Amino acid sequence: MNPEDALRSEIHTALDSVAGPTPELMGGIAPRLRPVSRRRPLVAIGQVAAVLGIALVVAAVAFSLHRSRVAPPGVTTAPTTPIVAGPGANNAWITSQQSSNNAYTGDIVTGIDPTGHVVGTINARDELRSPDGSLLYALVDRGLDVYSAVDGHKEQTIPLLPVSFGLPMLSADGHYFAVAGSSPSSLQLVDLVAGRVVASTNVGLPAFGVPVIIGEQAQHVYVVGPTIAKFAFDGTTFRLEQHTTGHTLACDGLVVGGINSAGGLPFRVLADGRTLVAFCPSDGRITWFDLVAMTLVHEAQIGQRNPFWVSPVFSSDGNSLYLYEGGTGELHVIDLLHQTVAKSTKVASAGANPLAWLGSLVTDAYAGGIDRTAALSPDGNWVYAIGDFGGPSGVSLVHLPDLAVKGRWLPGASLNSVWASADGRTIYLLENGDHVRVLRSDGSEVVKLTLPSNSFGFIVPTIP
Repeated sequence: MNPEDALRSEIHTALDSVAGPTPELMGGIAPRLRPVSRRRPLVAIGQVAAVLGIALVVAAVAFSLHRSRVAPPGVTTAPTTPIVAGPGANNAWITSQQSSNNAYTGDIVTGIDPTGHVVGTINARDELRSPDGSLLYALVDRGLDVYSAVDGHKEQTIPLLPVSFGLPMLSADGHYFAVAGSSPSSLQLVDLVAGRVVASTNVGLPAFGVPVIIGEQAQHVYVVGPTIAKFAFDGTTFRLEQHTTGHTLACDGLVVGGINSAGGLPFRVLADGRTLVAFCPSDGRITWFDLVAMTLVHEAQIGQRNPFWVSPVFSSDGNSLYLYEGGTGELHVIDLLHQTVAKSTKVASAGANPLAWLGSLVTDAYAGGIDRTAALSPDGNWVYAIGDFGGPSGVSLVHLPDLAVKGRWLPGASLNSVWASADGRTIYLLENGDHVRVLRSDGSEVVKLTLPSNSFGFIVPTIP
């Protein structure tokens, strides 16, 4: 190998590992290296130093470009496994609160298909929907009922140990279900494929909150509340590995359950399997928490006119969070990988009575709740945004990623919740006065139906 080839090889070896394939530099460098006699060693050394200096400059630039293309440490851009929609995934399931003596007693859940026909009804409470949209789950006394999203028929009841004030959650792939209970504290893990409890503990848990399942085999379960407890699961038993002390997350945990889960969860575990991102509806904070290091990584905050006005919607790849305030029409885009508020704009005007927000602070069964005034199309190209609190504003069609409003539907309609079917061809709109409108993706209306009283939200796929 001649000296020129050797130098070329050394430069490429040094740079390729940093920034990928390196441009051919020797064609421009080699002609500028004059032959040097042995009597002029200092000139030779100077030439070599010059070449190395060029290489170092190129390496610095390449490394800088490389760093600008990657996410911060601990957050990965690796794609998640796509979720394939299952049978019944295009049917909407809408909850209507029932009460007795002003106390919440459960829900009537009505299923409606894209043609506008009612396919079934369920009496349940504490409902979740499988990530593929094909199954509905509801806690009952000493059990977990499993229903078909096609027509609402009960497929099975999985026995559980007694649980009080249970907080349920599914794994991201829908394989496992966990429920954390209080008084006494308990944690149960269910293998939904096997149809049985595979692990449980009730030995004074150091935390009470929402269980978050991590790993294809549920290798870890985190109980996330004011404090966070980390449990390892070896296939048969739980083992407490670590727990935090003091308040860890905004809102003292994850705000889920009932109206707060209708329309989607306000938290997500990112594709790296270690970063938990949670939105706090009471003060507008977004928190990034490292589940491996068990430490808070970062916080950002958006302005919001009133608590619980903002509807959180995660992109299907988990890289973005859209925060839409139905009372003002403000839309914020959060870059979850770079941990920044990427863009904010106004896409709709609610046109409501300025005092109407007072009604959002009290509901029949909850002290506040997240109104679901935004939904994302499955292809990630559109946000369907509605006004709220009684103002006739209809639906704004917001194009992504530019956030341009491309049109409006039903400008005179007074709406409070929206959901798009799994195939994106049907848009369901919950209207004030216990009505639901079924629309095609071109905005044409299929039907308008009357629902049971106190209808408040859609049961959509649960993707933690």
